[in-house]
Amino acid sequence: MRIFKGIFIKDWQYKVLAVLMGIALWFVLNMGDRVSVAIERPVEILNQEVGYEYRLDRKKVRIRLKVMERFVSEEVLEWATAGISVKGLKEGEYSLKVEVKNLPRFLVSIEKVEPEHLRVKVLKTPGGGQ
Repeated sequence: MRIFKGIFIKDWQYKVLAVLMGIALWFVLNMGDRVSVAIERPVEILNQEVGYEYRLDRKKVRIRLKVMERFVSEEVLEWATAGISVKGLKEGEYSLKVEVKNLPRFLVSIEKVEPEHLRVKVLKTPGGGQ
């Protein structure tokens, strides 16, 4: 009986760590393959200011994603949104990076956004929006 007690009790921290590492490795290997998926989304203009008008050179972007096919349904991909932040911009023309949001980062990774940057023309509205 002492032998079994010694086997399980001696260096128990290392044994627990080994079991946890084994479970983590099993989990990673059995998660499934990552598959490439392309979706198209309209570009939202975020943080608009009153008195300005924003014109984009493109209304939609194409997003390539790597998804874990076992765990990601089409509904999850519908959550994805693309947008550009125009916070603090004054009149002029700018090239802004497209941001993709609302994706579960553990199951979905962004491969590429086409185009990655959009040209935005900021114009003052007649009357200044007042």
